[in-house]
Amino acid sequence: MKPIYKRLVLGATLTAALAGPAWLAFAEGGMDPYLPPDEIKAMMTMMMTMEPDTLKASVERGKVLFNDTSLGHNKTGQSCASCHPGGNTIGGAADMEWKGMTMKVAIPTLKTAASHFPKPAGPMKAVVDLMGMDNMCIMSFLKGDPLDRNSQAAVDLAAYVTSFASGKKVDPGGAKTVPTPVPGAM
Repeated sequence: MKPIYKRLVLGATLTAALAGPAWLAFAEGGMDPYLPPDEIKAMMTMMMTMEPDTLKASVERGKVLFNDTSLGHNKTGQSCASCHPGGNTIGGAADMEWKGMTMKVAIPTLKTAASHFPKPAGPMKAVVDLMGMDNMCIMSFLKGDPLDRNSQAAVDLAAYVTSFASGKKVDPGGAKTVPTPVPGAM
């Protein structure tokens, strides 16, 4: 017998000896590879009794992210709330670098922002949704990494920003609300 086959046979024999009859039954097709019924029942009971996630909880988690000065591992030490305290605006404009140029961008209020998405945004006027705009701000102004759009964090941040527009008429493509326009700012 070749050395490689000897190792395989030895490995199988050792596995069978250590695992005992359960492994042999599984190998012969006599055992179910899924969880045992009692563990399935315990898991179902746990799932049925756990508290459901709520929009209120998502908004609260989003509020924490909105005020987090390390959101997106940013290096500025600022948070979304630095420019949009309570969903309002500090006014003025922020600098945004794009293709080697620095542009002024008016800091809008977020009180109606969510009702305007999807809409064209940024220098390229790419159509983005609210999560895309959140990420654009994280990357452009906080100098951070974008959130994974499929993450709970991205959903929670969007839920919090959306809460500022509660009761507002949905107006996709609507203009941002800048209480005091800044000359020369986008």
